[in-house]
Amino acid sequence: MSYWIIFPVIAVAVGLIKYKNYGQGSRPAGRIATEEETIRDKKMIHSARYRDREMSSCETDIVVELTSLRIDNPESIELRDIFNAIVKIYWQLKNDYKYDVLHNDQLRSRLENIISTYCRKLWHQTDRTDFSDERTRWVYMYRYMLRHVHLVFYACELTANDEIGRVFPGNKARNVCMIGGGPGTDILGLAMFLLEQKNPHSLCPIFAEIDVLDKCTAWADSWESLHRHLPEKYRRGIPEVRYHAFDYLDNRLPWTCREVVRKADIVTMIKSMSPAAAWLNTKKRVFANRIRPYDIPPYDRPTPILEWHSVYDIMLHMRYGAYLFYIDNRTGPQRDILMSATRELKFEVIFERVLYGVSLPTDVFSSDAREVMVAMGEYKPCSCTGTNEVIILYKTELKLDVL
Repeated sequence: MSYWIIFPVIAVAVGLIKYKNYGQGSRPAGRIATEEETIRDKKMIHSARYRDREMSSCETDIVVELTSLRIDNPESIELRDIFNAIVKIYWQLKNDYKYDVLHNDQLRSRLENIISTYCRKLWHQTDRTDFSDERTRWVYMYRYMLRHVHLVFYACELTANDEIGRVFPGNKARNVCMIGGGPGTDILGLAMFLLEQKNPHSLCPIFAEIDVLDKCTAWADSWESLHRHLPEKYRRGIPEVRYHAFDYLDNRLPWTCREVVRKADIVTMIKSMSPAAAWLNTKKRVFANRIRPYDIPPYDRPTPILEWHSVYDIMLHMRYGAYLFYIDNRTGPQRDILMSATRELKFEVIFERVLYGVSLPTDVFSSDAREVMVAMGEYKPCSCTGTNEVIILYKTELKLDVL
């Protein structure tokens, strides 16, 4: 019976000795520990005490990460479908250039050039990218389009409580004019949001008319290629998109562009002003010698400014009651350019927010998309937007007590 008592006592004693010396390594018993060894021992004992808790936390993180890879998020499904349409254009181009053994090398070279341009500070004057080449247009879509679509959708979600309800009432399809709309980024971001708000089985278009003003009207071909590969609800909900030649560097809008702006309920300037901001910032106001009377077209408010920059001219010709939806980089002069015109023309700021590092969901790329990403080598789709500003402006009717 004495052995049954002695053995447990010895086991407990050994355990206490091990606990006391835990983490002491090869330091001989009886030697006084240095300060560094004491700190190390305390850290290791603390780690031992909470090892189980830390392991439990790690397992939880792993479960969350694995769950995020499943396609059960509606937002991720929408973005995946849009990027898959871009992937299908890649295979279409690959077939068109099937005799060009350097096709992928050409795409990677264009990617490198575009990344170099957009990574430089855009508020400095740099050479602007020529999008007349279809492969250059595709690499832009591959690199940046999904990120911008998600940014527009995310910004709309932020304003969904009040402001966006004013801009997009549920019972009316709006005329939209998109400045620098390129491949249809603004269209898809707004459509993604509006389709989420509306009945997905509705046969009614979510827009009345869509016009895009862009320096490169060849984007119309890219949009048509993309549109035919989009899910049916996008093809049904988005009407014909008309493209018109426009350049931010021209102070005055062409007559056709003025007419487009005048009939628009909403004008968007989303990630389009910053590439031209350096030039816009150099434009000086030219004042008229007299006030423009009401009976001379374009029937706008009296103003002593005869000419300024294209942003001012766009806002000048917007109809009263129209909205301007702006998103762009926080760095650079583009915000000051916009707000100076806003003050001059008495627009009302109804929403303003800074967005920090909006990132794509982790599960938006299908196996087909990953195959194309492998072909593009080190150049992956951009997933984070950095710091951007969202501003919604409302053009109020001019009220003059004294003319």
